[in-house]
Amino acid sequence: MTKRLPALPLAAAAFIAGSAGGVLIGGPWPLMLLVALAAATATALTSLGRGGYARALLVLLAVAAVAAAGHARGSEADARPPPPLASLEGVHEISGVVRSDPRVSGAITRLDLRVDSIDGAAAEGGLRLTLPAPRQPLRAGDRILATVEVERPGAFEEFDYAAFLRSRGIHAVAAYPERWTLVERDAEHAAVDALRAMRRWALGNIERALPEPEASLAAGMLLGRQRTMPAALEENLRRTGTTHLLVVSGQNIALLLGTAVGLLSAVVARRQAALIALALLPGYVVLTGAEPPVVRAAIMAVGIAIAARSGRRTPAWIYLLYALALMLALRPLLIRDVAFQLSATATAGVLLLAPPLRDRALARLGVAPGGLAAGFAEGAAVAVGASLAVLSVQAAAFGTLPLLQAPANVVVAPLYEATVLVAVLAALLGWLDPIARVVEVAGVFAPAAFVAAVEAMAALPLATVELRPPPLAAAGWFALLGGLVWLLNRGTTQISLPGQRARLAAPVALATAAAGLWLAVLTPSDGLASVTVLDVGQGSAILVRDGGAAVLVDTGPADGAVLTALPRALEGRSLDAVLLTHGDSDHAGGLAELERRLRLGVLLGSEDALAAVAPEGGATGTQALDIGDRIRLSERTSIEVLSPPVVTAGRAHRGANNRSLVLLVTIGERRILLPADIEAPAEQWLASSGLDLRADALVLPHHGSRTSSSAVFLEAVDPRVAIVSVGARNPHGHPHPEVLERYAGIALYRTDEHGDVTLRSDGARLWVRSSR
Repeated sequence: MTKRLPALPLAAAAFIAGSAGGVLIGGPWPLMLLVALAAATATALTSLGRGGYARALLVLLAVAAVAAAGHARGSEADARPPPPLASLEGVHEISGVVRSDPRVSGAITRLDLRVDSIDGAAAEGGLRLTLPAPRQPLRAGDRILATVEVERPGAFEEFDYAAFLRSRGIHAVAAYPERWTLVERDAEHAAVDALRAMRRWALGNIERALPEPEASLAAGMLLGRQRTMPAALEENLRRTGTTHLLVVSGQNIALLLGTAVGLLSAVVARRQAALIALALLPGYVVLTGAEPPVVRAAIMAVGIAIAARSGRRTPAWIYLLYALALMLALRPLLIRDVAFQLSATATAGVLLLAPPLRDRALARLGVAPGGLAAGFAEGAAVAVGASLAVLSVQAAAFGTLPLLQAPANVVVAPLYEATVLVAVLAALLGWLDPIARVVEVAGVFAPAAFVAAVEAMAALPLATVELRPPPLAAAGWFALLGGLVWLLNRGTTQISLPGQRARLAAPVALATAAAGLWLAVLTPSDGLASVTVLDVGQGSAILVRDGGAAVLVDTGPADGAVLTALPRALEGRSLDAVLLTHGDSDHAGGLAELERRLRLGVLLGSEDALAAVAPEGGATGTQALDIGDRIRLSERTSIEVLSPPVVTAGRAHRGANNRSLVLLVTIGERRILLPADIEAPAEQWLASSGLDLRADALVLPHHGSRTSSSAVFLEAVDPRVAIVSVGARNPHGHPHPEVLERYAGIALYRTDEHGDVTLRSDGARLWVRSSR
């Protein structure tokens, strides 16, 4: 007897197809109804001779009507006129609430506003706003008032940026407001503000316990938010097709529910604990920002839990159809959202393709279900299933095809589970200093191994290729996967479902911690002093170390790039001092993140710099520096201030750049000059001051600007090595070609090309090493 597919899942699938057609293709809904009726009739006719013709026809006619309804809903949503904000142009005063935590890149912040007034009149819509990163970071729920020039979203080749923004409720863009003010913190409903405060608390615990980029990775997996995710790691994730692992998904929901049920079962019955855990689920959805993947996972979790409670064994892929249909019924334009597409296809691959792949692998290997080997086999099957399912979506959305996606996901699958376990531990207990220290010392190795594996695979030749297939190719790929699912399940009466996966998280976390600790113990210290020019993009951060002492000169831009760079050169998470040469955001912007995440000693700097960062004030103390002041790290290593003279500063030191602190690092007989952002007037003052400026190495003043590196200054310094701290493709054109010509014959290193550049010395000799 042929097993019939239930009518409700078929109707859900038809509604999804109709909604997608209405939004992506358009056209009148009666035409969609005719097409659906023809398909339904043809399908019903295939039932002749097998019985059930009348029922099949009725069911498929109803399904055709549902598809037409979905098409009509999608077409109506796509054709709905946008709010007046979408057609607004010119300068206007706009008030709104920040929808989610802003994204900081370099010294720039990008945020999405839910607009509530324009020029004092009530309004609605979404605005994407770009502005210089403020010293006190903005966050979700803040109400701001800005005077901006409103523009329509720009057009890009082969990418409809306006449609993408519209799918996310954004109707206009604006950049660099004439003025803006923070009107109110936590301006939304008290319950939402409380959940966001809880998320900030959990995120702060993770960032307190883990260094970067491991903290961003763990926070992304658990909370779906990464405040300081390095651009290089994002690119590596994209090249290896592992970006979806940083999206909150069903695995996170399962982990949350399992943990909550386990804790609650100690005080109430297990069934009651399950119901309480489900009641907590909406809070977690809000906690993670209510992005489409987590909403989809939450709807599925509720359906599966209710079915289990009632004793029904409905396949999980049916709940995927219900969840997608419900989400599209409420927000048809989600079909254009790449996160929604990736979540839907990846989950389909996990539920439909992974189980038969797992079963075939276990049968071929002769491995019984359960145990560690079976757990690895299931993890590999899940990775392969999800990777194959999202290939066409990734190619269409990003124009690239990650060839290593399936093997990369197989490799990092156990590390993913271990990292989520570490993230949960850090989020819940990171506020306890002893626990934070344990996670910092031992728990860091699981996410660190994940980062290293992704980086290694992204560096392989042909890790990704450029490809933008036509829509028909994507349809053909999904048809091919459907045939593969049918072929793998041939001979079975129903689609196999995932079994109980072996718990790999704890063993993998313990194994990586043990390996990492042994490696740290067995790695000898070379006993050399060092000066490391950190790669922080367009900015400056220089770490001076000797013995156990460490001083950071400048903190880089506001995006927290220094947090990712420091662990490459610093052991532990404490600094004896932070020294600010001046208050520009590319030199002092990272201080707020450092004070929040690391243990800092005294804050040193010029009076201008300390005044500029006074609102942070989180260091244990501050001290202004003047010419002749010296910071001693050890008997052989010191940092001396050469300029400017605070009391007698003249015309040469007008302007913030020329008042930058010029520092000389001395390691025994070796000398490294750090002139910050001084320009030609301050350089000429130094050259004529009688000070000994000779240095073995020089960090280029003002990032290689044409207003610096004058001939008289270079003659006075006479360096053998020159280093420029600069961001790739920066808008200032640093370092300027004319300046580079002045350094001809001198060994020149650039952080945008060489990465971190470290000068190491025993006091007599000097070694130069770059991270690339």
